[in-house]
Amino acid sequence: MISKTKLKEAYIDYKFLLNRGYNRKSALDLVTSRYILTQKERLLLYRCTHSDKEIENIKLKLFLSKKLIIDGFNVAITILNALDNDEAFICDDGFVRDLGIGKKKDDSRILDILILFSEFCFSMGIVELIIILDSQISHSGEIMKNLKTRKINAKLEKTADKEIVIREAENDDYSIISNDFLILEKAKRIHDMIGLFIKEYVDLPQIPDDL
Repeated sequence: MISKTKLKEAYIDYKFLLNRGYNRKSALDLVTSRYILTQKERLLLYRCTHSDKEIENIKLKLFLSKKLIIDGFNVAITILNALDNDEAFICDDGFVRDLGIGKKKDDSRILDILILFSEFCFSMGIVELIIILDSQISHSGEIMKNLKTRKINAKLEKTADKEIVIREAENDDYSIISNDFLILEKAKRIHDMIGLFIKEYVDLPQIPDDL
């Protein structure tokens, strides 16, 4: 692990290049080479650094509707990593992300986390939610059935990310709950409900302030 000072400098350089319109991969390759970043350090910058324009666009979409479309596995895995103190961060666009790249997608706690998260949403005044689960992930069908027995609306989709955006586009009264930046870019209304939930349990490092 390089020093925090070096990682902060790498962040500043990477963000500068993004603000100048450089391709994300090319800019990251350049910064990785200059600062000799490890794979995890490179991933941290990739996941948590955005151009000022990207951040502005995200902030313009922030709106908490009374109805939610929830990116099920994305939400559950992020929360698990945060609660396990396993490389989760508040990124510079304000959304919580982790460096696990889905490594806990088979975790037995996913169902419990989705139930707790749903209860939290309802306690915040949400009147309706749909949890979209990727059918290609093992046990997703079982998780869906268990959620439904608890009166929690859940659906399986082969391409969950695309279905989330399509559903939101067709329904003007829904907000999307996810930290997937590609989904956030395409969505019309988003909210960091993940971050609000996590704050109830743990304080996470912020990028770039805590570098």
